Amino acid sequence: MHLIKQEFILNNLQEKIRMAILRSENIAILTHSNADPDALASACVLAYLISRMNSTSNIRVVVSDGIGSECKDMVKLCIGKGVKIETIKRATQLKIDKEDLCLLVDVASTEQLRYAKPILTACKTVVILDHHDVHDYNKNLLDGKDVIYILDPDASSTAEMVYKLINELNIAIEVDFLRILLAGIIWDTKRFLRVAPNTFKYVNEMMEKGVQYVEALKMIEGTKPTYSRIARIRCLLRHRGFKVIINNREVYIAVSEVGAYESDCATALITMGYDIAFILNTDESLKTLRLIYRVRENLMEELQIDIYRDVLKKLVDAFGGGGGGHKGAGGVVLRTISMEAVVSEIIKILNAISNNNLTEFVEEKVG
Repeated sequence: MHLIKQEFILNNLQEKIRMAILRSENIAILTHSNADPDALASACVLAYLISRMNSTSNIRVVVSDGIGSECKDMVKLCIGKGVKIETIKRATQLKIDKEDLCLLVDVASTEQLRYAKPILTACKTVVILDHHDVHDYNKNLLDGKDVIYILDPDASSTAEMVYKLINELNIAIEVDFLRILLAGIIWDTKRFLRVAPNTFKYVNEMMEKGVQYVEALKMIEGTKPTYSRIARIRCLLRHRGFKVIINNREVYIAVSEVGAYESDCATALITMGYDIAFILNTDESLKTLRLIYRVRENLMEELQIDIYRDVLKKLVDAFGGGGGGHKGAGGVVLRTISMEAVVSEIIKILNAISNNNLTEFVEEKVG
């Protein structure tokens, strides 16, 4: 097992990764469920990169639950360039082959693989490429395998890490794939609100190689489907609001439930005025509950708390499961389908953090 930060790949594991690719006949690239542009861009470009290095290998990108609507143009371009993308929306659709090599891309926890998780059991070698602050990988799934961890929480995005890897492996790739990577970086940095020390350097290099910034931006600016709008409305109607006092500051927290578009729901609640949003979604088929969180920019530094460590990790301890993320965004998959129990536990945890300074908003409906 190898654990390294990405800047050391060149001296340590570049040749090991290269040989793993060259020796592999069947390769699966797995990313988190409901893949966003950073996840899909990273997986798509890695598939192309590997095909350049090993033209006889069978490469597939596997995503559970579907792909975000903002990725529509990216998916079309990737497939048009020959990248094979499989989406799994139920366990019966899963195809498990003997995989010589599996790459986990933008995956902070093996629980995020959902329906695709069993594929790991068929992998000989596993490479994990991720930029999140917190990780939770199931040791039983990885036991007995050669695992290479390439983790860089200082990177702005996984797409940025893939670009660095391309440079280190010294493989020339088409401008279209650089444009895909730039789109992934734009998405995960929120148009460069959150950047790493070298982000602008890499973006400049991409543009010098022919990538048009406007074209990359257009790739992820698609119109939201009507379903997203309906999900946001339902999320707002269902939510519960709380005021808590943390470190002598009033913090406004929303908890809601929606069947899809959880990220859009969380963003809507933050835009509406909440500081923190927790969004829940149950999956009856897997007997699990997915919870994502979003935090208003810069709030964590002011409060000196970590939502994953101080809230979500305690939920995992209580219900089982796993997850990961950044200080401002992340999620967990819990091994329960009891929405009531999870919400009750969230309130209990918030009460403890605030020394029982928690108040729920109760307002009468209009009319």
